[in-house]
Amino acid sequence: MGRKSDGIRPWYDKKIDKWHIIDPEPGAPKYRWSLGFGGEKEGAKRAYAEAKAYEEEKRAGGRLMMTRQSTSDVTVADLIAFYIDRRIENFVPDDDYPNELVRQEDVLGRLTVLIEFFEDLPLDSVSRVRCLDFGKFVHTREIARAKALHDRQYAIYEEKVAAFHKKVAAREKFVADLAERGWNRVLPPLRSKPPVPLEPFNPAAIPYRRSASRRYLEELSAAVTFAVTYEFIRHKIHIHLPPKYDPRKHQFTLADVRRMIRAAYRFKGMGWVNGKPVKDLPTRRHLARFAFLAITTGSRKDKIERVSFRNEGDRPWIDLWQEWVPDIDEETGEDRGSLQWKGRYHRLGDDEIEHKTKQAPNLPIPAIAVKRLVRWRDQGIIYPCAYPYHRQGKEEPGNVKDGMRAIFEETFGDDTESVIHTFRHSAATWLCADKELPLPSVAAYLGMSTETLVKTYAKHREEDLQKIAAAISDPHRKGKGVHTVKVRETKPQQGKNGRQKSTDNDRMAPNGRRQESTAIDESRAKSTRDAA
Repeated sequence: MGRKSDGIRPWYDKKIDKWHIIDPEPGAPKYRWSLGFGGEKEGAKRAYAEAKAYEEEKRAGGRLMMTRQSTSDVTVADLIAFYIDRRIENFVPDDDYPNELVRQEDVLGRLTVLIEFFEDLPLDSVSRVRCLDFGKFVHTREIARAKALHDRQYAIYEEKVAAFHKKVAAREKFVADLAERGWNRVLPPLRSKPPVPLEPFNPAAIPYRRSASRRYLEELSAAVTFAVTYEFIRHKIHIHLPPKYDPRKHQFTLADVRRMIRAAYRFKGMGWVNGKPVKDLPTRRHLARFAFLAITTGSRKDKIERVSFRNEGDRPWIDLWQEWVPDIDEETGEDRGSLQWKGRYHRLGDDEIEHKTKQAPNLPIPAIAVKRLVRWRDQGIIYPCAYPYHRQGKEEPGNVKDGMRAIFEETFGDDTESVIHTFRHSAATWLCADKELPLPSVAAYLGMSTETLVKTYAKHREEDLQKIAAAISDPHRKGKGVHTVKVRETKPQQGKNGRQKSTDNDRMAPNGRRQESTAIDESRAKSTRDAA
């Protein structure tokens, strides 16, 4: 009988002073390969760690190739590794998953946080309690991020304090030098002021948000569903999800939108022109254009900030053209029509993919917006929401999140509830409030389902409910007497042959005044008579 194999292990070659990994198992890519470092004593610890890591990775890869595994044998890390491998890195479209994941970097970030908490925990032990504990873990991470931000702000504060003290010291030295020379010159007060000290960091000031962990756990639930679909595990497990955030109720008024657009349009700041810094430039006019398009089209943020006047395929674009609009005079019959500008807003480029949950239909551009869009295009603008004074001379759309936050705070104060999505929320609310507009058409214009529109915004259509309530009791409405006709058509009276006539095939046959007998009893009695 042969000696039992020692399995995967590190091995040190004294001749060349190198550590190796030996994998004697069948099917291994190599039997032995070098780790690239030596030192019999110095490198031993590192070599054993490398061998252990290789073995764990190999075992995990083997588990990923297995099917219909029990949830007690699969860890959360294995599940997420399978999901990343098949859904992101080596994705192949099929009937169940026809499209790639959007914002894959964000998905990978959330999956990394899940692995950090659950690690090698068996899948069947992901209970309600552990999901609640994960919510506390997310809160701890939020506190750590706030602490890191406070530390950076405090470092900037210390730099400002040091610079202020340096100015004060230089001024005091200058005054002392003048006094030594016998000059009694009175200097103006120092214009610089000491920076406002920061308040100490208080972790209790960061509220605990139950819903903060929901997006992470939704990714875990999606990974479980994917694993069941592709038979990696036998059955699903329930992932407890915290409640969703309360729906936003804050909305803009027309005056609010005008204030923001006016403030962004008039703002002056420093920008870069031909590689040189220039002051008093209109550095926020692209944000004014963003706000205008957001409230007039009701589109999502990424469908506005990336829009172009050219059909580039990989981004939304705006199509503008002139069209003859006739205007016939009733008396003379003369056509006094004219050419008018028309436009179409394509929320998706030709090369982009539309997802079921994020509808992006194209829409006709309102006349009030077409005129401005033509003017912007004639000014040579390609991307209406791109920052035009970039240091490196770039002219391409970027993220407007920080710039819009500054406008919100300057217009409404630091404690404002306004966010970029408030534009879309306000546009939907305004359109739903108009009782002449049908809700399905409003939903199609905004790019959302009618169910979502009704669920979120239909409370503003109380007039429709009042119409229905009045129509039910209105005696003069069209179709009067329909309910009466329907009632008269019914015949509740029973006919003469209300009861089915008995047949010989019935199991229970009438037998005069005697008790009803079955067909079996009747056949038995007939056999007795025949025998007699």
